[in-house]
Amino acid sequence: REPECAHRAHKIWCVQDVIMVRLAEIKKRHPGAATFSFGDTPALIAELNGLVCVGKKRATCTAMVDVDAGREKMPAVGRRDIALGPDGAPALVIETVELRQVTWAATTEEMAMAECEDETLESWRAGRRRYYERQEIFDGDMVLIWERFEGIEDFGKISAGTARNF
Repeated sequence: REPECAHRAHKIWCVQDVIMVRLAEIKKRHPGAATFSFGDTPALIAELNGLVCVGKKRATCTAMVDVDAGREKMPAVGRRDIALGPDGAPALVIETVELRQVTWAATTEEMAMAECEDETLESWRAGRRRYYERQEIFDGDMVLIWERFEGIEDFGKISAGTARNF
């Protein structure tokens, strides 16, 4: 009989293999798609993916410093990207429909509200500031790439193996 930890490690490897195969299949259907996560903690990723799934969250932003450092891929209108779930499995495919380059301080209320994470511009700024401070990149004059997107596919649970448009 195998030790319990070896059995658990094997299950993790199997799940990771399924995720990688599924991701490869999705990338074949969406050439050039980058993978990313909405948020930086499992709870935040789950919350934000949920907002996208129900059609509330239709925008996000990327710090240009992350693009310049190679940590994020520059968004492009018309490109489809794959949002990962908290477990690293493909959760959603989105398509970029609009981009605007702004500074953190010049982000408008309309832009902030499209992200559907806050109720006011002030709370959006406070939340983004905390997020970028956790990343150690915050600067009041930092350049952001604001992105409006549409939901294309929602994969639900990876084991389901099906997708729905939204």
